[in-house]
Amino acid sequence: MGFSLLAPLFLAGLVALAIPVIIHLTQKTKKEAIPFPSLLFLSRVPYKTNRRQQIRHWWLFLLRSAAIVILVVAFARPWLESDAIGGLGLESAREVVVMVDQSYSMAYGDRWERARVAARGVVEGLGPEDHGTLVLFSDRTQVVQDHAGDGVALRAAIDAASVSAGVTRYALPLQVAEQILFESQLPIREAVLITDFQRVGWEGEDDIQLPQGAVLRRIDVTEGEPTNVAVTDITLDRSYRSGRERVAVLARVVNQGQDSVGNAQITLSIDGEQTASQAISVGPNDSEVIRFPAFAMPQREVRGSVQIADDALPVDNSFRFVLSPGQSISVLVLEHANAGRDESLYLTRALGIGSEPPHTVNVRRVTAFQPSDLDGRSVVILNDAPFPRGTGGRRLREFVNDGGGLLVVLAARSRTGSWPEDAIDLLPGAIGVPVDRLADRGGTLSVTDYDHPVFDVFCAPRSGDFSEARYFRYRRVQDDGRAAVLARFDDGNIALAELQVGNGKVLVWTSDLSNSWNDLPVQPVFLPTIHQVMRHLARYAPQQPWFTAGQVLDLSQYLATGVSDIDVAELAAQVELIVESPKGDREIRQVGNAPEYLPLDQQGFYKVRRPEDADPLGTIAVNLDITESDLTRLDPEQLVSAVTYQGTASSTVNLAATLTPSDKERRQGLWWYLLVAVLLIMVAESVISNRVSSKGS
Repeated sequence: MGFSLLAPLFLAGLVALAIPVIIHLTQKTKKEAIPFPSLLFLSRVPYKTNRRQQIRHWWLFLLRSAAIVILVVAFARPWLESDAIGGLGLESAREVVVMVDQSYSMAYGDRWERARVAARGVVEGLGPEDHGTLVLFSDRTQVVQDHAGDGVALRAAIDAASVSAGVTRYALPLQVAEQILFESQLPIREAVLITDFQRVGWEGEDDIQLPQGAVLRRIDVTEGEPTNVAVTDITLDRSYRSGRERVAVLARVVNQGQDSVGNAQITLSIDGEQTASQAISVGPNDSEVIRFPAFAMPQREVRGSVQIADDALPVDNSFRFVLSPGQSISVLVLEHANAGRDESLYLTRALGIGSEPPHTVNVRRVTAFQPSDLDGRSVVILNDAPFPRGTGGRRLREFVNDGGGLLVVLAARSRTGSWPEDAIDLLPGAIGVPVDRLADRGGTLSVTDYDHPVFDVFCAPRSGDFSEARYFRYRRVQDDGRAAVLARFDDGNIALAELQVGNGKVLVWTSDLSNSWNDLPVQPVFLPTIHQVMRHLARYAPQQPWFTAGQVLDLSQYLATGVSDIDVAELAAQVELIVESPKGDREIRQVGNAPEYLPLDQQGFYKVRRPEDADPLGTIAVNLDITESDLTRLDPEQLVSAVTYQGTASSTVNLAATLTPSDKERRQGLWWYLLVAVLLIMVAESVISNRVSSKGS
């Protein structure tokens, strides 16, 4: 049995032992004064005495000295060597953290069953004094602790667990194990990692270090060289012929194995019915793209999937998607009564290019405009035309207030007085005279808000240069402070401004779009800018055909973008929706204007519907994160050596032989017992001291 001190310098405090010695040697006995008559008639006789002080109360002296010695030793932080730990009965108690990988790669062959058997074996080996923790992990963790010593909760969690749709992330469970083992007071600390050791799950940059002396056992559930074929991605090619939308599906198939795959059948299914099938051959560590014949898109939402023949990992052999009819943007262009034949040529040509979304464009003279022309429209463009008067003007104003988009082009014919007084508030200020920049070879444009949806596609470097266009003339417009200025010319005049009018938006452009006052229509940025303007004014939100497991979906935003028939006013009153998961679980959600997030943690189709409706309001396709399909293995020693101290990676060791003196002292806490002993001694000293004093008196 060894005995050591963590802070031996505190032993210098033993000089305080002189204190009780000094007290006892300098303490004087009180003498009682005796009255005596006058000494006038007595003679003085010389008398000399020499008396040495002695310790009379040895029990008090020993108690006070012992209190000082024990107090000094307590501050020196004593601890016992390993044989003494065994005598305390703590050497066999263990803190065990069992980490079980439940990412979807564990569905390969019988890996998951082997992992569960291994986890049960570790749990059944826990003793009555052991503490056990189960960590189920993928790209998130589930922690189950059982300090009762019977392992019932851990076994129940293992039996209930299943392979998830997540991907492997080793840092998450190792961080949990690091914290639990560091805080544990038990002498043996052990972590068990049960996994297939995928390389994609370990970045190697995480600052994780298990406590010194902790053991990391690894249980590898892989067997042989894995092979895997997966459908990793699809592309939807939309086209329009004779006003009918057609969709062609292109699927990418990847072979992750070392052997070739030949004549594997890959099929396309729409609403559960197989529509096309092809045979595919893929070389080792290679990929192929298959194009299925285009199908006519019905005027409703459809569910589709691309499926390849099952292999040892079937969960990544299918890719799901949801399609809705193309959301075209219907645009009405109103021209001046005296407009030339090609007044809107560049504008209509730009809108006729592209299919995501497609644009339906009609051109009218403002004098021929009828209120019925606004039916089904998303955006109206006043291309250097005056604001309509009378019934048409009132209907256009209602169109904007109700959420429609309006683009106003102020050029040569947009003079002061061309707009009625009741429509002036649709402009950022009063219309002024044109600014002529021909003398200095034209001005340039400066975008002031690249975060705005019109310009955010040009944020990246080399994505578009607006300074190349030259502006020879533009209309001066006063800025009354109501509008947000999105772009200015180099002399500070407004180029593009936005106003919010009711539920709609108005964009005002102060030059033309006909290649007369400027050369913007022949610049590369013209086409994407016009498309972004239409998207913004129409509030276009493209449907996302699929999501990836692990993402979240804002139900209120999803339902409010036109996928369902729930209007904004109804959403504000909180609508009860039922969400059905791919596994058939149902959940009731209260959806309003505030975000309501739905975690998408299962592979397949989610359905959202109202309680009173049988048909879903919307369907959400969820696919796996395809990075997990790469079954390339990580060298287990690389992971183990990165998170453990050398020599404690693969076998159980006695913690008493590896703990630092500080750890040993902290676990034993002997100084607390010494302080209690000091307290008891001082109580005894007080009792004895009081009795001695009473006898002396």
